[in-house]
Amino acid sequence: MSEGYAYTTISTDPGEPGRIGVSFYLDSRAWITFCGQEDGRPQLSVSLGEVAVRICPAPGPATAEDARIARELASKAADYAVAVEQLAAGNGPGTAAA
Repeated sequence: MSEGYAYTTISTDPGEPGRIGVSFYLDSRAWITFCGQEDGRPQLSVSLGEVAVRICPAPGPATAEDARIARELASKAADYAVAVEQLAAGNGPGTAAA
């Protein structure tokens, strides 16, 4: 089994704003936490080593749009989980049909 890692990229093109990307390749050392619900500031955090991302609704009162974005995030995370489970079971793309 390979170890997880994280990296950050910074890309720029002349006359364009810079872009920053963070990629996580998670393993058992990753921390995925949910906190803040008790004080009305829900936060989802993912970290590995010295790299972390925190996802929160926009400052101010939560809106229906904040809830929509959270549901979309949850939906994509569920899709990701299904795809990884299929790969772990040997049923993903590139596997031979039985």
